[in-house]
Amino acid sequence: MKTKQLLLSILALALLAVMPAVAQADPVTLTLPGSVNVTAGGSITVIGTITNGGAPDFNISSWSINLGNPLFTFDDSAFSLSPLVLGPGASFGPTSFFDVFADISLAPGSYSGTFTVFDDIRQVNVTQTFAVNVTPAGVPEPVSIVLLGSGLSGLLISRRRRKQRNDP
Repeated sequence: MKTKQLLLSILALALLAVMPAVAQADPVTLTLPGSVNVTAGGSITVIGTITNGGAPDFNISSWSINLGNPLFTFDDSAFSLSPLVLGPGASFGPTSFFDVFADISLAPGSYSGTFTVFDDIRQVNVTQTFAVNVTPAGVPEPVSIVLLGSGLSGLLISRRRRKQRNDP
C-alpha cells in the first residue's frame, strides 16, 4: 500500500512541476507570408494577422522591423492602426502591416527580415521571420526603343515637310 501512495505522490508532484510551464506558454501568434516578391526600385505591401489565442490580454506597446540590408526601407504606419490591446480570443487582420521599399541598386536575391511586436507590460514579444525576394528592374526591350525612335523620326520628318511648305 505504501508503494502505491508513493507512486501517486510522485505522479502528483510531476504533474504540478509541469503545469506552470504549460500555463506560461504565450498563445499570441503573428502570421505573415513566408516570402514576398519585389522588383528592385519598387515596393510591396506585407499583409499579416496577429491573434491572441488565450488569456491574458496582449498589450501592443511597440513593434520593430528588421530587413537586414540598408538598401531596404519600410513604412510601418499601417500597423499603427492596430488595436492597443488584444483581449483573449481577439484578432487583428488580415490587413496591411507595412510596406517594404527596395532600392533600385539592390542586387537580385532573397533577403531575410523579421517583424516583432512587443508587450512591455507582460515583457513578452512575438517575432515572425519572412523573406523578401528581389527581382531585377525591368529593362525596355530593343523593339520598344526602335518603335519609339521611328515614331519620333516620323514626327520630325512631318514637321520639316510642313515647314518647307510654309516657306516661300
